[in-house]
Amino acid sequence: MSAACQKYNPAELVNCEKAAMNVHMNGQSTSLKIKSSTLLRTESLSRSFKLLSLEAYIDTMKVVMNIADGPYPTAGLANDSLQLKTYSYSRKAGADTSGRVVLGIKDRFYVTDSAAVTITEVDVAARTITGTYYIQTVNPVREANGAFTKVCYLSIK
Repeated sequence: MSAACQKYNPAELVNCEKAAMNVHMNGQSTSLKIKSSTLLRTESLSRSFKLLSLEAYIDTMKVVMNIADGPYPTAGLANDSLQLKTYSYSRKAGADTSGRVVLGIKDRFYVTDSAAVTITEVDVAARTITGTYYIQTVNPVREANGAFTKVCYLSIK
């Protein structure tokens, strides 16, 4: 087992007592439960990125966010911080894809047309992240947005 996997402790997310996430859709607001939140790193000869994946759910709905932050020099890749900014996604060719959000209802994930994730706060010591998100899907067209507050993330190096 690699050193990163030995440090993996899923119980850390359970003990994240101040974490909150919600979704607003069709005029209703619903609280979500955090299923996972993980910060990974990827290095190649040309570019290095931090990848944050956050998954939350309630009954028959799931929201998944994937953020690609970078590029970073090798030294900057090691810390647990992310840039405070808006990461966006568009399915148009050549568009930004750094902030993808996926919406699942019942057993179906909808195709994301556009999305944005704005990170407003990162607490590196507590490994928590705060921000907002937006998603629009196609066929059928659905719009949803929400916020996440002090969501803990596991940092795998």
